[in-house]
Amino acid sequence: MKFKAFTIICLTATLFSCNKWLDIDLADKVTEEKLFSTPQGYTEALAGVYSSMASSSLYGMKLTMQNLDLLAQYYSYDGIATSYEKMRNYDYEDASSQTTILGIWRDLYSAIGGANNIIKWAGKDATVLTPEMRNQVLGEALALRAYLHLDLIRMFCPDVKNSPKAQGIPYNTEFGVSLPPMYTVEEAVQLVVNDLKEAEKMLSNDPVTTVKPFELTNKNDADKYVARINLYGVKALLARVSLIRGDKTNAIKYAQEVVESGKFKLLDFASTDKSDKEIDILFSDEHIFSLRNKNMSDYTISLHYPEITATSTRFAYLPFANISTLYEGNNDDVRNIKWFSVATGYFTKFNVDNKEKFFPKMPMIKLSEMYLILAECFLGKDDLQALSYINTLRDHRIRNNSHWGYLTMEYIIQEIKREFIGEGQLWYAFKRLNTGIPTSSGVIGVVPPSDKVFVFPIPLKEIETGNRN
Repeated sequence: MKFKAFTIICLTATLFSCNKWLDIDLADKVTEEKLFSTPQGYTEALAGVYSSMASSSLYGMKLTMQNLDLLAQYYSYDGIATSYEKMRNYDYEDASSQTTILGIWRDLYSAIGGANNIIKWAGKDATVLTPEMRNQVLGEALALRAYLHLDLIRMFCPDVKNSPKAQGIPYNTEFGVSLPPMYTVEEAVQLVVNDLKEAEKMLSNDPVTTVKPFELTNKNDADKYVARINLYGVKALLARVSLIRGDKTNAIKYAQEVVESGKFKLLDFASTDKSDKEIDILFSDEHIFSLRNKNMSDYTISLHYPEITATSTRFAYLPFANISTLYEGNNDDVRNIKWFSVATGYFTKFNVDNKEKFFPKMPMIKLSEMYLILAECFLGKDDLQALSYINTLRDHRIRNNSHWGYLTMEYIIQEIKREFIGEGQLWYAFKRLNTGIPTSSGVIGVVPPSDKVFVFPIPLKEIETGNRN
């Protein structure tokens, strides 16, 4: 029965076989009543939320390899395009920066609105979905609502540990409500946890509990379980939010549940010792939750590659800086030699012609993050345990890895920097740890931590008008 429900609800037809979900346009096609009158309608509505999240305006590019990694100072301080300079310098009052920030705000709340609409309709009519199907739909929608709100908190609020009573964000739980309440930071974070706890219960029979996705030979089949928020994606997100709020006990609990589930596997070097057509460059066996987007290659080329014609050359808009230093010149580090071209130095992580075997995707939560969370949480509490987790991760990144004999937070930060390049997670780590951000410029050196660096201004017009759905 689990798998039958899965084939109906979890995007088998639209998401995985034909990849039509990337092209779904629900606007004006059917009335809501008709859309939500069948199980397939819920499938399409969920697909619409995943599709919007995977777009270039959100996690396909802007909230990963573009603006968020720009803020983390991955890119050459002197080489980036002029259009990115204001944002790179944390000038959030600049008109171009405000346009970018407003777009992020609106698009995230729009996706939240889509999740809320699914939640509303799933609670309306008990006859369309079986109880099992309803739990699956509601579990995914609640988890997505939590994921999206958490990133709004991470961008638009002060750190919850330092300023729990500061103004937070509206936490939108109802579709069509023009002005949801404004919560404090700690209240908003708690609402994320509440949604995730509810999702965890509803996804207790998630189909991923019956299979180990990494064991499936056909990786498109594996994506049926991870190119959507699943039970372990919820647990991993609970580990992430627990760490953000300084609750290391629960961060350890949930991260260990994911690691010890055996559903995901750290990189096997053999998967990268293949031709470009066969290489698993994104380490997909580690993906707990990822978003598929067939245009990932186009996005990274537009940002990270020069444009060369017979008569002119345009340099890359966002060229990487100090990659050799980042990976310590280590050609045994598979991230160094596989995510960057040895011949050209170009960023190849999202630009390998292997779409037939590995559909292009953006990792949202990975097994490696759980190992890094565990290393950080055990540091100072049980240093041998912390070392065990970090050394295990590095064993699956660096051939013939020499184990570290001691660990510091600076070492963990450097590993985060190496691990999440192109994925938009480093700036959040700097913020959570309230640490300075090193630049590639010797003149500036390190950007001191402050709310001016780590907090986007909330678009006041949006608050006044309530334009968030």
